[in-house]
Amino acid sequence: MPTTLRAEPAQAYSIGWRLGDQLARQRRWDRDERGPWSDPHEMSTTGADLDRMTYDPGEPRHDVRHLRVTRVESLDCDRLAERFPELRTLCLSGDLGLLVHASGLNRLASLRHLWITDLFGMSASDALLPERVPALEFLCLRGIPREYAVAMRSRWRPQIAYGTYVDITAARTPEWVAENRGNPLRDWDGREQISRTCFRKAVAQYRKTRAALITALSDGSPEDRAARLYEIGREYGEGFNLLDRRTGFIETEEREELFAALDVMVSDAEAALGVRLESAADMLATGVNAVRDW
Repeated sequence: MPTTLRAEPAQAYSIGWRLGDQLARQRRWDRDERGPWSDPHEMSTTGADLDRMTYDPGEPRHDVRHLRVTRVESLDCDRLAERFPELRTLCLSGDLGLLVHASGLNRLASLRHLWITDLFGMSASDALLPERVPALEFLCLRGIPREYAVAMRSRWRPQIAYGTYVDITAARTPEWVAENRGNPLRDWDGREQISRTCFRKAVAQYRKTRAALITALSDGSPEDRAARLYEIGREYGEGFNLLDRRTGFIETEEREELFAALDVMVSDAEAALGVRLESAADMLATGVNAVRDW
């Protein structure tokens, strides 16, 4: 069949080439195999499980080409590269966790795709080098040390002209990490529709509500707890009504994060007071829902 070149704009887009994956799925379809499928060369695990796996003696896993690691608290990249030397895709994410010996990723000569999200501990000397990972075509870093971000931009922006996709955002200072470690809204800092001023006011409102919650639970009697939690929830909802009225930044994701922040407040209060607070998050959410415009 002859190839037809189209002049009109495409109606869909994607980042990167997935020909191997698409071909494997098409061949399964042609064999009338319609059940769930997963790449036999792909592995997903947690940071804790991978740390144990790489610490224990074992042979290199040449069969694993795509590795996704979530909930990283501390991970040694030298040991990772030694255990999985043939990686083509590596996704690492944490909650302000640490990457140790991050320069060890330069040992992954076949690496094509790299994601690092909300992980720290890297310095400029840990930067990935184009001459060490020449096949890299996709680099996405978010929530990383500023020093590391500057070094990676310097190394990889020149590679954009040769086809490498480079996206490096949310570079953080050590002071930022220390200040925001317990802040469930920290991902708002630098988000496209949220200004720096709006972020600061949102964090201030969150911390005000958290403090009011702990005070209410410390001083109030159990009999009026439900009413006080309801009122605190209302004040939280009204505070964000005011912020959103000015800029209209609260969309679906932000709304979900604001409710998730209530759960964090309750967990912090339980830890501070040493008590179990049944239904506290529900009472707060009821108060929020009574007034929120977002």
